[in-house]
Amino acid sequence: MKFPYREKLDLIKTNYLTMKNKLPKLIPFVRDGVKEFLLTIGIVLFSLTFSTLQATADDMGKDSKSISNSILTIPYNLEQQRTVSGTVSDENGSPMPGVNIQVEGTTIGAISDISGRFSFNVPGDNPVLIFSFVGYNELKVQVAGRSTVNVSMEPSVESLDEVVVVGYGVQRKRDVTGSITSVKTEDLQNLTMTSAAQALQGKAAGVQIVNQSGAPGATASIQIRGYSSNSKTDPLIIVDGLKVPNMNYLDPENIESIEVLKDGASAAIYGIEAGNGVILVTTKSGGGQGKVFYNFQYTTQSIANYPKTMNAQQYMEYQIESGSTQQADFLYDGFTDTDWGKLMFEKGKMPRHVLGFQGGNDRGNLYVSLTSINNDGIVTGQKDTYNRLTGQINADYKFKEWVKVGVTTSVERTKSNSVSEGGTISVLGSVMAYDPITPWSYAPGTEPARIKTWLNQGYELPTDPKTGYIYGSSPFAGNSLIWHPAVMRDKTDSDNHNFNIRGTAFADFSPIKGLVITSRFGYRAGYSMNNTYNHPVFVNATANQKMSINGRSSNNLYYQWENFANYLFNLGSHNFTLMAGNSYQRSEGDFVYGSADQLSNLYENYRYLSNSINSTGMSVSGGLSESANMSYYGRAGWTYMNKYNLMASFRADAYDTSKLDKSNRWGYFPSISGGWTISSEPFMDNVKQKFALSFLKLRASYGINGNVGALGSYQYNTTLSTGINYGYDFTDGQLTGAYPSNRLPNPAIKWETSRQFNIGFDARFLRDRLDLSLDWFNKNTFDLLTSTEAPSNTGASSVYVNAGKVNNKGVELMLGWRDEIAGFRYSINGNLATLKNLVTEGTSPDRVPGAGVHSGYTVTYFEEGYPLWYMRTFVVDHFDENGYAVYKDFDGVPGINAQDQTMTGSAIPDLTYGLTVNLAYKNFDLNVYGTGVYGNERLYACLRGDFPQQNNLAIFYTDRWTPENPNARFPRPDFTDTYQTTTNLRIFDASFFKIKQIQLGYNLPKSILQKAWLSELRAYVSLDDWFTFTSYPGLDPETSVNTTQSLGIDAGGYPISRKVVFGINVAF
Repeated sequence: MKFPYREKLDLIKTNYLTMKNKLPKLIPFVRDGVKEFLLTIGIVLFSLTFSTLQATADDMGKDSKSISNSILTIPYNLEQQRTVSGTVSDENGSPMPGVNIQVEGTTIGAISDISGRFSFNVPGDNPVLIFSFVGYNELKVQVAGRSTVNVSMEPSVESLDEVVVVGYGVQRKRDVTGSITSVKTEDLQNLTMTSAAQALQGKAAGVQIVNQSGAPGATASIQIRGYSSNSKTDPLIIVDGLKVPNMNYLDPENIESIEVLKDGASAAIYGIEAGNGVILVTTKSGGGQGKVFYNFQYTTQSIANYPKTMNAQQYMEYQIESGSTQQADFLYDGFTDTDWGKLMFEKGKMPRHVLGFQGGNDRGNLYVSLTSINNDGIVTGQKDTYNRLTGQINADYKFKEWVKVGVTTSVERTKSNSVSEGGTISVLGSVMAYDPITPWSYAPGTEPARIKTWLNQGYELPTDPKTGYIYGSSPFAGNSLIWHPAVMRDKTDSDNHNFNIRGTAFADFSPIKGLVITSRFGYRAGYSMNNTYNHPVFVNATANQKMSINGRSSNNLYYQWENFANYLFNLGSHNFTLMAGNSYQRSEGDFVYGSADQLSNLYENYRYLSNSINSTGMSVSGGLSESANMSYYGRAGWTYMNKYNLMASFRADAYDTSKLDKSNRWGYFPSISGGWTISSEPFMDNVKQKFALSFLKLRASYGINGNVGALGSYQYNTTLSTGINYGYDFTDGQLTGAYPSNRLPNPAIKWETSRQFNIGFDARFLRDRLDLSLDWFNKNTFDLLTSTEAPSNTGASSVYVNAGKVNNKGVELMLGWRDEIAGFRYSINGNLATLKNLVTEGTSPDRVPGAGVHSGYTVTYFEEGYPLWYMRTFVVDHFDENGYAVYKDFDGVPGINAQDQTMTGSAIPDLTYGLTVNLAYKNFDLNVYGTGVYGNERLYACLRGDFPQQNNLAIFYTDRWTPENPNARFPRPDFTDTYQTTTNLRIFDASFFKIKQIQLGYNLPKSILQKAWLSELRAYVSLDDWFTFTSYPGLDPETSVNTTQSLGIDAGGYPISRKVVFGINVAF
């Protein structure tokens, strides 16, 4: 007898084909490639389902008697059911509500009530009951004919015994005495970020990710516990023991864990480079049962928010009111109203493939992966692309019980193009500032008179490659260099090629119990080539671009050799850990740069420096660089009965003369920390029962760190400068000469130093379902490096000195809840951090200027008594009877001048926070996470101070003063007002909360996977960066082109796109 599932098979296939035809109508907004991808997933899932049904049909259809026998046994089984009841208690005898009880091998189960009691029917005489609860060890109990089953569950210590990576070793989580945040591999999976740094966003309290751009391949800056320096504020990054300048090359899929060492004591083991915190990244090592995996993502991306700018009518009214122009000057055709955002942004795409293998046994492990990313951004055309191929090979092998060797290797090749951003003279700036009365292009015969004049004079004007029509040209562009956005995009071709290999090779020796001696060699090597071709462009009679070409090639080599030993031993209830070692690091690099302004031919295949023509516009430069440093370090730890912990470390660092004078090259960095696990004390037993407390630990630490990254090469000394304007031999032209620089030497300068105190506690409640971690820190950074005016009698103009002090203090909170109810698993994790930043000692008697608006006033300053690089602008006191702005006069001197600026904002947020929610039921899962900042301001500066005819945000028109709107937010426009671009009215609240990801996934059941020879198949869809809650009117409150002096100035950065992601993960 054949089971009727075969007859239904054709019906299902028919329905599927019907859906295939309806799919384009159901989801018309999805591109064809994505539709095919969805259909492919559907085919896979349907095929697996068919095979399962087919197998079921064959098995059940072999013998009709077996079917009838199965049916006949059902009443018998029901008669054999018995009621089992009982009570579940914890290790202290207290009842446990919410415990899942399930009959092994079935879906029959129950949940304990508020008193820990349960009762339900179970089949047979001796089934096995499985008791499970979050934070407790799973328990299996045989019924053995009983009607009452009382059990006691033991808490799991796995989370407390979890190992976290620290400098040159590991520690149990319960023994940690500093402030360390761990981000695990499960937090980094299936992300669309191409940068590991971006994957940290919103995951750790006190860690702020500043996205300098949303462009493909853009890097992100990491700030730990605020800004401590007036120059370099990035943390030290260590990947598998190798020091790297950033971790943007890492694919998040290859990361096992990320540890963030935030307090001074935890970071002090890295000494002179740890002043801004330390990030330790561990990549995957393989292990477990061998498997081959393939992960695929297809991402479509578009602009998330394009600000509303003035339309043509608003623009013209605004300009006439300001007095910058007359109606006749517009040369308006009467109908053009160009929305440059709609024309310059498109839907980009980013396919991503990850193919790999991992496996291992008790002797060795292997992890291999290959990742391909092709990211085409949201600006029209092919000028914002990023292609990356990354390979990761990690392996280790234990030759003997006392010797283990291993390697970690990362190979990266990238090719990228980029569009200009961060100013009005850029692609992104021109999109915001170009006037709406200029059309995209002129159809033949519709060109204005001035365009026809230039054509008749023989000029070749920029044209749209799709239509051949001449691009529109604003009557006001003049020599402002703000051109048609497409011309800004196409006027330059740039190609960037990079190849890098990074890795470590290590050997661990264990001659005696508890002692591990490690010798590790790390290296980085790579090259980069950057070529730029500037097309000859005629835009108008006064603003044009001549042809030029330049190229830069550089090579870099870095290597380090570290030897250290870890020794663990016990004396009764006393546990000791000792570590000592030394390291040597060396960096070498060279570059060559060339430029020319004439080529033998302008065709594309001639655009190389080798085809340049000798002229005065040619230049060649280059140079070599090298530096080295060495270190000695040690650490000692003591633990008593898992209750009391003490940890001390010390490091001595020395740099060669490229950074510091020989008399001042050594730095010393100690730390001390301790912990008290209060919950292990006998007097806490009643407290733990009363407050459902399972763990409580108090921590305190103090450490000294340095920041050598603020030092440039030979800044302590006088160097020679070269130029071509010295000497003339009357045959070959000018000679290259050398002359002393105008810098006064100062051999006493040294690194920046941070001293940080941290106190915190960790707690767990409600049987470990509730996690709580709270820290307070106070960090003082001294000896900031700055350039100041040299004494006039020295003949020099500048000298580097150590001066200034910055204080950062704040509170960090991490809170998590996890539970499982009737098969529904969920967790909620949140974090927030407060920060108060203050310059407590200036680097100069006068305030130090930073950045400003193009052709306008300086806005950011470094000054004692204020946040680092705070914003200082003019302040509108009121509007006069005609609606014009009247500014506050703070200095008492008649007239408004630069001394009448005052603090009006800071780009450093008062609060940063993140929230992650994970839900799972049966084979479905939903993951949502978001991040935000609060209490920071930003100056909208997508404009120039000397070009009043540029376009602007619509709010400056709709909410301006008029006789009908005397209570407006903004004054009546006035092009003679030179202060308007740098006033408090241009500063906006830049607080935001962005939902970074909403991802829904489905895991194929194991019963189907086994029949298809698969170990895993998960399909998912995700909305990334889709929702942003903010009152900021600019492109994106999250991106910032600069992270120091111009942190709060929005000059038109590339926004982070919103994305729709389809993905599938398969493992064999």
